[in-house]
Parts: sequence; structure tokens; C-alpha cells
Amino acid sequence: MNTSKSSEEKIITNCPNISIVDSNAAVVFGDITDINKPNFKVNDLSNDTMLLLDGIHKNPQNLKKWKQLKEMEHVRVTLDLFYCGIVFFRKEQVKEHFKIRI
Repeated sequence: MNTSKSSEEKIITNCPNISIVDSNAAVVFGDITDINKPNFKVNDLSNDTMLLLDGIHKNPQNLKKWKQLKEMEHVRVTLDLFYCGIVFFRKEQVKEHFKIRI
């Protein structure tokens, strides 16, 4: 007998005030070096996608890729968390860039 609960069941049990909704949103994890790989097309990511990229300050080349990504027309919001970066593509959002220092 499988007694393990799904993630959604665990959330509902432990966090009763959180609503679960169906959405086309996606979270894509990768390394900043994945940006230039032929099978990774940033332009094809949907409006509701969140892109989480590791290693944006690891070396000068990665930082350059991060800056180029920020300048792309369909990139709307970026969060520079030093060790990683988060990118949002929501066309309804004003273009903004944030740098968080801990």
C-alpha cells in the first residue's frame, strides 16, 4: 500500500490558507552557460515562465551573458541574487532589474 501523499496534498494539509490553481506557468532551472546551447531557446519561453539561472557571477563570461540576457526585449524583470539570477518574461510587467545583496 502506497501511503505517500502528493505534493499538492501535503501543501493543502500543512498550509490550509494556500490555494492551488491550474496554470501554464513553468519554472526552468539551468546554468547561465545553458543560454548559448542550441537546444535552449530563451525566446521560446512562455509569458508565465520563471527562469532560474545559476552561476551568473562565477566568471566574467557568465556575467557578460547575464547582462546580455537582461537586455533582451522580451525579458521584463530580473533579480540578481549574486549566486543565481531569476528572469521573468511577463509582457504586462514594466522592465525592471533588481540586485539583492546579502
